[in-house]
Amino acid sequence: MTDLERWAAVTGCQQAIHGFYLALDGGDFDAVAGCMAGQGVWHRQGRMLQGPAEVRAALADRPAGRTTAHLVQNLVIDLDGPDRATARYMTLVYRVDATAPHAGPVPLPPPLSISLHRERLSRAPDGRWLVEEKQGQRRFGG
Repeated sequence: MTDLERWAAVTGCQQAIHGFYLALDGGDFDAVAGCMAGQGVWHRQGRMLQGPAEVRAALADRPAGRTTAHLVQNLVIDLDGPDRATARYMTLVYRVDATAPHAGPVPLPPPLSISLHRERLSRAPDGRWLVEEKQGQRRFGG
């Protein structure tokens, strides 16, 4: 790989991770599911979700009044080849649960958690980077 190809791959992986959380926090669960590889696995809240359909179904169970913000920090991408990568990063998470969707800004609570994540990504034939495996472990919070 040339330096330009390497940086393009790293940037593509970063965009995939940031796009995942932007869609999640925006409530666009179809877009979140679209970030997963066909057999991709997300280890989420004690469950193993495999593939876009399981991810979409699990997110459909989220309370309608939940507002979240996942702030991605310390993102490091290690390329394992031209079409494979491993990402490591932290998330700082804020969450507000209301009885109904909120119109306008929600009150700013203390952070819910800080978690360490490890993710494997692969490049699809169309050039998009997709999640092969996603797992996180809380470092701070309940």
